[in-house]
Amino acid sequence: MTFAHSVGVLAALLLLSGAGEAQELRTVKIGVVNLSTDIAFYLAEKRGYFKEEGLKAEFAYFDSGAKMILPLGTGDLAAGGGAASAGLYNAVDRGIELRVVADKGMSVDGYDYKALVVRKDLVEGGAFKSLADLKGRKVAIVAQGAADESVLHQALLKGGLKDSDIDRVYVPFSQQLVALQNKGIDAAIAGEPDITQMLRLGVAARFAGLSKFYAHEAAQVLYRSKFAQDRQGAVKFLKAYLRAVRDYDGALQNGKMAGPGAEEIIGMLGEMTGVKDLSIFRDAVPPYMEPNGALNMTPCRPISIISRSSDW
Repeated sequence: MTFAHSVGVLAALLLLSGAGEAQELRTVKIGVVNLSTDIAFYLAEKRGYFKEEGLKAEFAYFDSGAKMILPLGTGDLAAGGGAASAGLYNAVDRGIELRVVADKGMSVDGYDYKALVVRKDLVEGGAFKSLADLKGRKVAIVAQGAADESVLHQALLKGGLKDSDIDRVYVPFSQQLVALQNKGIDAAIAGEPDITQMLRLGVAARFAGLSKFYAHEAAQVLYRSKFAQDRQGAVKFLKAYLRAVRDYDGALQNGKMAGPGAEEIIGMLGEMTGVKDLSIFRDAVPPYMEPNGALNMTPCRPISIISRSSDW
């Protein structure tokens, strides 16, 4: 056998070996809502962190976290990312075993990526000055039974109002801007980068970040019970995810995506959301993500949690 032939055989074997390794990657189907809080999933896939753990992410898109509860329960999803919702609690009450495993985004002072927005003409005209002025208004939240039901309830309490004092409507995040523009709604619990787009177009004013009236765990990473029981796969997933979270946190600075590595992550946000004007992400308020995945349990109803290990 000639040297050249030997090199050719070796190269072919290496290619076959690489193909075998690629085939061995375990696909994990993840539910996402395509908001800023999904960036750590996307970043972990783009930077190869999932691959290093032997995993490959496959994303399934939903217009609210509440709508991924059933697919998690049936096994159509292994993991998901969304806010706690009535659907989550009802599923647990019915015996559908889900696990909340990590933080996925918090509205905290300085990083209120979700806020109550109000039609700009109402604010500028003096018709809306306080939360009490929600009375009689059409107020949108993303979906029935979503966590924003509780958020809006707390805002009403702060304004001395009852739930029956407003006309509550359900409008997906992607449609809230148009609804405000057409005056189909007066206010909404909205999220970034939609809020920045609303402000730029002059259709809404950011009235108050959520932390001003309801400090809470805004989004969590959820596991299907069967995936959670696979300790090796579950821990590998979280290792990759938290590695991405720490990259993300390192790019935060003074309430903006402006720290080291920010431009690369901004580019990924654009790819993930389909937003072409990347300056929106430079102006938007980013969510804060707890670097160890620790959950803020204070306001939460206790549900089944996987204990975190120090080596995740």
